[in-house]
Amino acid sequence: MGEISAIFNVALLNPMIAFLIILNNLLFNSFGLAIIAFTIIIRLVTLPLTLRQLHATRAMQTIQPRIQEVNKKFSDPRRRQEEIMKLYREAGVNPLGCVGPMIIQLPILWALYDAVRLALGTAPEALERLSGHLYSWSFLQHAVPLQDHFLGMDLRTANWLMVVLVAVTTWAQTKTSTTAVVDDKQKAQQQMMAYMMPIVFAFFALSFPSGVSLYWVVNSIVGVVFNVFVYGLHIPMMNISIDPLLKPARSAPALVAGGHGDSAAAAVTPVPELRTTNGSSRSKRQNRRRRS
Repeated sequence: MGEISAIFNVALLNPMIAFLIILNNLLFNSFGLAIIAFTIIIRLVTLPLTLRQLHATRAMQTIQPRIQEVNKKFSDPRRRQEEIMKLYREAGVNPLGCVGPMIIQLPILWALYDAVRLALGTAPEALERLSGHLYSWSFLQHAVPLQDHFLGMDLRTANWLMVVLVAVTTWAQTKTSTTAVVDDKQKAQQQMMAYMMPIVFAFFALSFPSGVSLYWVVNSIVGVVFNVFVYGLHIPMMNISIDPLLKPARSAPALVAGGHGDSAAAAVTPVPELRTTNGSSRSKRQNRRRRS
């Protein structure tokens, strides 16, 4: 356990503390602005992975009707799984690609929790613990203690306004990441996720420092922007309609409407002209009349 903690400190926590302090020095000694800038930079660095996740999610939702057909057609679990994996390969979808960025977020959140708690400590024992995680660079050593307030809130403690913002922005990110589905079960799952995720993260925010909640709020806002780029935004009651700016790749022949590669190919393959030994689509009598 001690080795894991040491690796965590060296690989993630110590560089994160140094990076946050550098941003703090560049942004007018405001640790709140440093957290916002840190969040945006992290999202830009992980942008390719995020786009892969969004495209994989959209592709997964697109092939859901065909997966339901497979589930109904095959009762053997093994054969059913083989057919579903075949659908994934035809669509170029990796089911694990939908959770990649979320997995990356977990260690970042945990490290940021420790970084905020350590970096904003003002008691002598807290500064002593922080010194054990700082590189021996003079501008880092001279930057502490850091400013622990941002927009009137203490970044070291939980804040009810940030708890509400965490819930609202998480809900907005969840809603903008869903696409239209035809299956009632899927609709129920989407609705459950749209309301459960904000509650879960708001519960976490009750015990997180406001600095961590600030990271999550900005992260969710950036996520909403990415979702609008990929999925578009449609709110009929407010007469708002934004088409996706990133169009999906053209579907493979096996995913054309109708759901079967053979039927789709037949739909676009020209029907060969019927020919006889006497000419194209002509009877023998018609050919004799022309010769006469």
